[in-house]
Amino acid sequence: MVDNGSSEPVSIDKDWHNVQYLSYPNPTHSPVAAINYGLERATADLIGVMIDGARMASPNLLNYAMLANKLSDRTVISTMAYHLGSEVQMQSVLKGYDQAEEDELLAGVKWQSDGYRLFDISVFAGSSSNGCFLPIAETNALFMPANLWNELGGYEPMFQTPGGGFANLDNYLRATELPNSLLVSLLG
Repeated sequence: MVDNGSSEPVSIDKDWHNVQYLSYPNPTHSPVAAINYGLERATADLIGVMIDGARMASPNLLNYAMLANKLSDRTVISTMAYHLGSEVQMQSVLKGYDQAEEDELLAGVKWQSDGYRLFDISVFAGSSSNGCFLPIAETNALFMPANLWNELGGYEPMFQTPGGGFANLDNYLRATELPNSLLVSLLG
């Protein structure tokens, strides 16, 4: 896990034996350098990048990514993206949707005991708006074997705008175009 300058300290569950916490020494408004910093230090055979710290992972994400990785030594594993609320946040915030409304939504479902309840209060993000069985524009959680990350060269460092701009879309496209790769999209 790489932190790119969070204002609040991150706590790691002691049961997470294989999770290493890194604090990127030169935080910037773009996450790209921090992601590449983490990729350079990763030691696992399967490496996942979740670019947006505001994302919540549904149950079994890591389990299903590890299972999908067994399909090929060149597996590119992606996830669908969702927004909490009844519409994509780029539209809902214009209508007053805010942190308080999101907190109320989360309080209304027992997602801590059943993480799949998050799907009851969410919609596909714009990048996944075509649904589960048509191409998506990006993934916010991308898993690949370490050798594929090396082949890809990590995220493109020229993406320096706040949030990385189109860095995630560029990275996903380049990953899916790696020769002889197998794309697996986790649906839930």
